[in-house]
Amino acid sequence: MFRPDDFRLEDLERVARQNEEAVQRLSGVFGELRTVKGEGAAAGGLVGAVVDGGGQIEEVTLDPRVMRLDSASIAQAVTEAVRAAQQDAQRRNAELLREATGGEPPSLDPASAETWLKDVADAMGAPWSDDRF
Repeated sequence: MFRPDDFRLEDLERVARQNEEAVQRLSGVFGELRTVKGEGAAAGGLVGAVVDGGGQIEEVTLDPRVMRLDSASIAQAVTEAVRAAQQDAQRRNAELLREATGGEPPSLDPASAETWLKDVADAMGAPWSDDRF
């Protein structure tokens, strides 16, 4: 429990240092989040998908043998591959955030997390630059 009578200037300095270190760790992670790729496959590997860290589709690949399937099966396989890739990207993002925070990652997508980090930096009076990425 916080007691104002026990608060010392050293405590404030320690908290400020810890916050600055956390912001530096997180800003490095956001650069890594921009490079995250999720991969997924379906239909026994005949359909593949790659998404970015935010889950946006970058690539869908179809093995020519997939054309032996009917259109509904192909559509289902593409959907499954994309979903698997999105789940992979989310898992990779969570791992990076868990490493940076030392615990459970915040449930934020990369764009929201970057906005949150900018808000934290602003609140602390720290200059923000996208060059950090």
